[in-house]
Amino acid sequence: MLAVWIGSQADEAFPEAWHSDAACISKEHVVNLRSKVYVSPKLWYVRANVIEAQDLQPCDKTRFPEVYAKVVVGNQALRTKTSQNKSINHMWNEDLMFVVAEPFEEQVVISVHDKVGPNKDEVIGMVSISLQKVERRMDSKALNSKWYILEKNLDGDDCWKKKKRNEANCSGRIRIRICLDGGYHVLDESTNYSSDFKPTGKQLWQPSIGVLELGILGAQGLLPTKTKDGRGTTNAYCVAKYGQKWVRTRTVVDNLSPKWNEQYTWEVYEPCTVVTIGVFDNCQLQSGEKSISARDNIIGKVRIRLSTLESDRVYIHWYPLLVLNNSGVKKMGEIKLAIRFTCLSLLSMLHIYLRPLLPRMHYLYPLSIGQLDMLRHQAMQIVSARLGRAEPPLKGCGGIHA
Repeated sequence: MLAVWIGSQADEAFPEAWHSDAACISKEHVVNLRSKVYVSPKLWYVRANVIEAQDLQPCDKTRFPEVYAKVVVGNQALRTKTSQNKSINHMWNEDLMFVVAEPFEEQVVISVHDKVGPNKDEVIGMVSISLQKVERRMDSKALNSKWYILEKNLDGDDCWKKKKRNEANCSGRIRIRICLDGGYHVLDESTNYSSDFKPTGKQLWQPSIGVLELGILGAQGLLPTKTKDGRGTTNAYCVAKYGQKWVRTRTVVDNLSPKWNEQYTWEVYEPCTVVTIGVFDNCQLQSGEKSISARDNIIGKVRIRLSTLESDRVYIHWYPLLVLNNSGVKKMGEIKLAIRFTCLSLLSMLHIYLRPLLPRMHYLYPLSIGQLDMLRHQAMQIVSARLGRAEPPLKGCGGIHA
């Protein structure tokens, strides 16, 4: 029985086509061999401005509470400073920043805590806000704050359980200004090697200035990452990332000099950006649970800055695959790439160099270095988790981000 397919990479059937180099792989693992295009989730900054709380009802009414507010979004948690006001009303006026991705899966949970001892905090009240109901802001305009009722933590300390059942479930109120800030670019890469600087809000995007074409031709001299029949081998594939678009080539099985010959394109909005290409060893081809939880090993990666490329010129070179380990930088082989950047308008290109690199909000309300590092780490974790849940999962995004 024989099935013959003739076509090019542009055909829809290309990712599903069988190749002779995958004939030794079982049918259940073929999906982990094929090439595929992925798109990063749309990332937003969430700004929660915790202003004040009033009419708090602490558990211990014989003392004035030492209160702070805590905001939790998914696995991200931040808190304000402890208020020293000697009353039941407290003021903070602090901005807390978080990263979320569409479609929104998290709730914004705000809780007010009382420090009753050196290592003991009690929850006075809490409120949960759906991100679907949060206002989206694309500029620096002021937003109206809102009052939210704090509900008691009925499943918490014993003092709440002793309350009468007919008592109102209210322990005060908190004033918060919360929004999804779409005027920023959510950094999920190192600023020096970023592939994108567009703001989250699509209505703020400038027109594209060109097209990037990348041909992933092949590799040679790859160092073996596993043994098969007493000899070293590897199952190599490439992941290329630029902007929100990720591409994964097919896996060439049991070959230290694989040939891919695949071509991909991206729209370019900023020339001072970097395209990253990584070579990985596919560890998803074994049967059992080990294959599902296995992490693909990075062999090496290459970064190419678009501003160093002459427009409309094709560059075909062998690039060294470098990886940083405990003993220093090590060469793991070479990859052959063909790359071309085509500028659509020279005038638009010159105009780009007259504008700041980041969107306007980064300069009107700049984030601190500490905030940027923390938010970048959270953004990387979110992107890796979302792409890891794709079908088939993309398990090489962590090595590209590093």
